[in-house]
Amino acid sequence: MSGGRYGPNKTPERRCMPLALWPEADRTVWQNALTPGTILDDHLGALAHLSVASNYKVERGYGRFLTYCKIHEPDCLQAAPAERISPQRVRSYINHLTDIGNSTQTIMARLQDLGSMASLFAPERDWSFINRLASRIRARHKPAREKSRILMTDELAQLGYDLMHAAQGNDSISDAVQYRDGLMIALLAYVPIRRKNFTALEIGSSIVRRQGQWFIQLTPEQTKTHAWFETTLPPALEPYLQRYLDFYRPMLVACTGRWQKPTGDFLWISKHGSPMTQDGLYSRICRHTGERFGEHCSPHMFRDAAASTLATEAPEYVRLAAPLLGHRSFQTTEKYYRQAKAQEGHDRFTQAITALRGEG
Repeated sequence: MSGGRYGPNKTPERRCMPLALWPEADRTVWQNALTPGTILDDHLGALAHLSVASNYKVERGYGRFLTYCKIHEPDCLQAAPAERISPQRVRSYINHLTDIGNSTQTIMARLQDLGSMASLFAPERDWSFINRLASRIRARHKPAREKSRILMTDELAQLGYDLMHAAQGNDSISDAVQYRDGLMIALLAYVPIRRKNFTALEIGSSIVRRQGQWFIQLTPEQTKTHAWFETTLPPALEPYLQRYLDFYRPMLVACTGRWQKPTGDFLWISKHGSPMTQDGLYSRICRHTGERFGEHCSPHMFRDAAASTLATEAPEYVRLAAPLLGHRSFQTTEKYYRQAKAQEGHDRFTQAITALRGEG
């Protein structure tokens, strides 16, 4: 086995210590923080309200600190968790991360995770020195690479349409794959939800047809911000979606391959006759955008494109980029207002793309 990003070929000093190998005291505090408690259980559930992904990030980040301790200062693993996180040790940890080539962005993320754990170990203690160290890193922060040109949504949508047009009229599996890829790109351009949600779209639940329209709807349990999300698909895209559902998706479902799994009602199907994975979807989108634009555009960058396009083509609605992209709002009393504004923003966004493509 070759090993991936966190696989066995990763050098030991770069690995994140798995939870099962943490010192018992650390592990107990962490597991208590993830266990939902009651009003009488002050020591339980501090992080139970957060998403699995958010908590997993902290778990891995702290595991990275424990790996450093195990290799460079193993005796400190016998100390109480809060005592282990000392200013001198954290500075040494930062120097270590810098020496092995971690970017400033990565180091800031590691410090954020370490600070989250420190607050669990001793919430009454002043851990501001971690923030001060992070501020120094932030002051000299340089992106690991220059950010690529932000594409406009109409460019991405056009790529999707071009791929579908080139595949139409053909009935090979490769054409079905190309049509699917084109639909993915066009749909993600119009509705730039997060990759996890986009990959997991299911016919009849998260992508549904009612009252003569197609809707994408996500429940609070499905979204990162734990808020309802619902929007309509643009009419221009509906015939392409229907063609995929009627013709190309059944072709892909009928495929058999090494990685075949039950397809259920998942929208996106691989050439192996299985639901597409997040990595598979990412790879296909990056491949096509790279071939068209000279450098790949990841699914997340479709969100940048949406915000940029809205700001350029409909600047009066630029403040609606946050609800359009499903960003968190702390103004809970405005949730119904924001839901209406999100739909209004998406409608205006779709109108702008339609006008740019001459579909009006």
